[in-house]
Amino acid sequence: MNIIIRTSLVAVILLLAYNTHSYGQKQILSTANKKAKTIYTKAIEDKYRMSVDEFCIKMKKAIDADKMFVEPYWAIADANNSDKEKSIEILKLAIKNNAHRKDETLKKLADILKNMGRYGEAQTYLRQLSDTCKDRQTILDEYNQIMYMIEHPVPFSPQNLVYANTTKDEYFPSVTADDKILSVTMSSMGNYASNEDLYWSKKDGGRWTAFVPIKELNSPTFNEGSQTISADGRYMFFVACNMPEGFGSCDIYYSICTDGVWSKPINAGKSLNTSYWESNPSLSSSGDELFFTSNRPPTYGGRDLWHCRVEQLSDGKLRFSNPENLGQAVNSPQDDYAPYIHADNRTLYFLSKGHLNFGGSDIFVSRRGEDGKWSKAKNIGYPINKNTDCYGFTLNGAGDKGYISLLNTDEKERGIDVYEFRLYEEARPSSVVCIKGRVEIESTRVGSEKQRVGNKSASVGDKSTLVGNNPTPVGSKSTRVGNKSTSVGDKSTLVGSNPTLVGSKSTLVGTFATVEIFDYLRKKPFFLSHSDSKTGEFTLILPDSGEYGLNVRKPGYVFYSSKIDKTKDTLYVLLSKIERGKSVVLDNIFFAFDSFELDPKSDNEIDRLVSFLKDNPSVAIEIVGHTDNIGSEKRNRVLSENRALSVKKALVAKGIDPSRLVAKGLGMSAPVASNATEAGRQLNRRVECVVR
Repeated sequence: MNIIIRTSLVAVILLLAYNTHSYGQKQILSTANKKAKTIYTKAIEDKYRMSVDEFCIKMKKAIDADKMFVEPYWAIADANNSDKEKSIEILKLAIKNNAHRKDETLKKLADILKNMGRYGEAQTYLRQLSDTCKDRQTILDEYNQIMYMIEHPVPFSPQNLVYANTTKDEYFPSVTADDKILSVTMSSMGNYASNEDLYWSKKDGGRWTAFVPIKELNSPTFNEGSQTISADGRYMFFVACNMPEGFGSCDIYYSICTDGVWSKPINAGKSLNTSYWESNPSLSSSGDELFFTSNRPPTYGGRDLWHCRVEQLSDGKLRFSNPENLGQAVNSPQDDYAPYIHADNRTLYFLSKGHLNFGGSDIFVSRRGEDGKWSKAKNIGYPINKNTDCYGFTLNGAGDKGYISLLNTDEKERGIDVYEFRLYEEARPSSVVCIKGRVEIESTRVGSEKQRVGNKSASVGDKSTLVGNNPTPVGSKSTRVGNKSTSVGDKSTLVGSNPTLVGSKSTLVGTFATVEIFDYLRKKPFFLSHSDSKTGEFTLILPDSGEYGLNVRKPGYVFYSSKIDKTKDTLYVLLSKIERGKSVVLDNIFFAFDSFELDPKSDNEIDRLVSFLKDNPSVAIEIVGHTDNIGSEKRNRVLSENRALSVKKALVAKGIDPSRLVAKGLGMSAPVASNATEAGRQLNRRVECVVR
């Protein structure tokens, strides 16, 4: 049988669970009896030199000296926190003896009863609150809400992850948005010590594999505590305590995953970590915001939720701004901790001992409005929440499946386990989509004369050339568009993953590049990341709603630009070296129908093109406009030329020398797809940038 409360959990859970009261000499006591005061104050001074039983005997003597002296009753109740029945008994005696400060005693008694799940009994005592109790009605209203939620339970059927859980305690689960990787903090127990380590599981055939240690992050000497894996699986944040390079008792660290291997942990730095307690990190899917728990001042009474901005540097390392408290809508006078920001970047879940609470560590939700303000925290309902503690909570990207750590009540398997459940609709966040991507460049020359895409290959003739971002083999006239390769001369379509040119000219390999997502509707960058330096892989996490553009850039290469099709789950990006004739379709340049006036949504694309030209001052470009075949040839040529001129004018207005820019229109003369379909015509309506 596992021991449930371990030293490792004390720092995170037990210390959050109970507030210890101080009954020092400076306190204004409720008695004038000198004997009672003397006995009480002496017992408080010697508290830690006595057993619980000895302490309680002293306090009972103070009560014998003055039965209306309330502080000794409270002291006995607190000392017997592990035996709540004794605490209840002594507080009931205080009420019976008409001790002073009755309203406070009634509240303390009700809190203990609530922690035991005896809500109706707690409500009965609270009805005895005096009319002079300023928060009487608020308290009664809260209990009415609690009773209502109990009478109207939400759907909740947790299923133990039996194939993943071990005989140890697994808590603070965190899952990637694609629901493929699940990480936990796990407590290991010896005869004399306990230690926390980081573990993860990967989904295999729809089932989670057994949790295995993350060897690169676990140390034999130090404790690695509460963790979170980023939505795209690239970063792992965790807490380590009393590290040599630390700034306080517990600091936040992070590690970067490259080709499946985690880097040496990096302290998040002094702007984030302080001499106070920092824990429970959670990174937004956009990668630019970190949520965490701290007891640093100012607080609203206990541990509070905080957040800070995150800047991703070119080497993948992170820079953190000065944190800000999330405010009173989220934080309560009690402990609020373990924040989890969903991949939609606007729905925040967290654990709390405050707010409208069932008595344990309850899960609450707050939603961020368009004004950036958080809504008042809302309990997600009974029986997800009840008088027992929750030890962590996370959701998949779709927001319909949750993972929660709860105490396993099976006598044979007692311990804290991870459970899977379906989250009812009203408590869900906005869903997101996950798109896997890969950035590729031309590399090694080899002797074979085949173009391979996934598991298929086709002869490409004697030669192959790469034009712009699209490889075009010369011979069979096969053109790759996006992640598809369509034979023009032969009758074959090649579609698959990890396309690799294996020909007499080149092969495609993954590479490191900057990946940026732009939000068209909000007209601002949404996400900045980098592809894996070895594999070129990256993951995009995007809200189901909204329109987004993709920009990929790498020094020495022509940048890549495209609109994001969220119906696709894979995306391949081919970058070409900056050479004469290399081109890129400016996929994020927009015009109204039959118009050459730039849509404001084009601003980010213009900015990217400006940056490219400023970073490469020797480069001159040709801006080429194209149309579909609807309308006359003359009209389309004029329209395409005017659109190219509009782009040129926008670049000049941003400081680009007009001598580096040539604008021309080709109308409908150079289609890249059939004009027989709307999809084809859409591809033909484009503006290209060609290196001169």
